[in-house]
Amino acid sequence: MKFITKKMVGLIIALLIVSILAFLAFEIIPGDPARAILGIDATKSSVQALREEMGLNRPLPQRYGQWMLDFLKGDWGISYSYQLPVRELISDKLPITVVMTGVSFLMILFISIPFSLLCARYENKWIDRIFLILNQTIMSIPSFFVGMILTVIFGLTLRWFVPGDYISYKDNAWEFFKYLLFPCLAIALPRSAMTIKIFRNSLIEQLHQDYIRTALSRGNSKWRVLIRHAFGNGLIPIVTFLGMTIADIAASSIVIEQVFGIPGIGRTLISGISNRDYPVVEAIVVWIAVVVLVLNAIVDYIYRRLDKRIEV
Repeated sequence: MKFITKKMVGLIIALLIVSILAFLAFEIIPGDPARAILGIDATKSSVQALREEMGLNRPLPQRYGQWMLDFLKGDWGISYSYQLPVRELISDKLPITVVMTGVSFLMILFISIPFSLLCARYENKWIDRIFLILNQTIMSIPSFFVGMILTVIFGLTLRWFVPGDYISYKDNAWEFFKYLLFPCLAIALPRSAMTIKIFRNSLIEQLHQDYIRTALSRGNSKWRVLIRHAFGNGLIPIVTFLGMTIADIAASSIVIEQVFGIPGIGRTLISGISNRDYPVVEAIVVWIAVVVLVLNAIVDYIYRRLDKRIEV
C-alpha cells in the first residue's frame, strides 16, 4: 500500500510538471494562434479582438489555472483549427493510436521471446551468430525507413495492401486491423531486435549460474531447464525495458502515421503544433504523459513482484 501511495503522489507531481511545461511551451514558441486563425491579411485590431475573445490577453497564471480546472472537469477546450471540442477530437483519434501501440507490443513479444530462447539455447552456434548479425542490422534501421521498405515490398510490389487507403474502424473493423498490421510491423521490428539482444544476454547469464548446472545434472534437457528455470529469472531485467518500449512505441506511431497516412493522435499532434492549436496540443501532451507514467508505474509494480530482493 505504501508503494502504491508513493507512486500515486509521484504520478500527480509529474503530471503537474508536464501540464505546466506543455502550457508554457507555446509562450516560448514564436507564433500567434489568433493571427494563424485570421490569416496574414487580418488587421491588428481584429487580431487583438480575437485574442481578447480567446482569453490570450489574460495573465499567464490565470490562464493556466482556468485551463487546469476545465481540464480536470473534462472540458479540454475548442480546437482552433477544427472548431470542434478537443475531447471529441481526441476520443475519435485515440483508439487508432492505442490499437497501433497494443498490436506493435504484441508483435514484439511474439517475435522476440522465441528467437531469444533459440539464440540462448544455441549460444555461439551458427544460428545464434546469424541472428546477431540480423539483429544488429535491423536495430540500425529507424522505424520510418522500415515502414517505407514495407510499403514498397508489400504495398507497391506484392499489392498485399494499398498504401494510403486507410479504412476507419467505424466503417470496417477487420479492414482497419489489416491495414494497421504493416505499420505496426514497422514499429515492432527494430524494437524486437533490441529486445532479442537484451533477453538473449539475460538468459545466457542465467544459464551459466550454479542452479542451472544442478538442474542439468539431474537429467533435465537444456530446453526444459531454459524454459522452466532460466526463463523466469532472465525475464526480470527485460520487464523495465519492455515498459519503456511501450512509451517508445507510442512516440514512434507519430512518425509511422505520417508514412502510412493514418489519422491517429500523432498526425493530430503535428497538425496542432503547425497551426498553433494550443488546446489540442496541450491535451494530447498531457494524455501521452498520463499513459507513459501509468505504464511505468505498472512496470515498476511488476518488477517488484518478480524480484523479491527489491522488497527486502
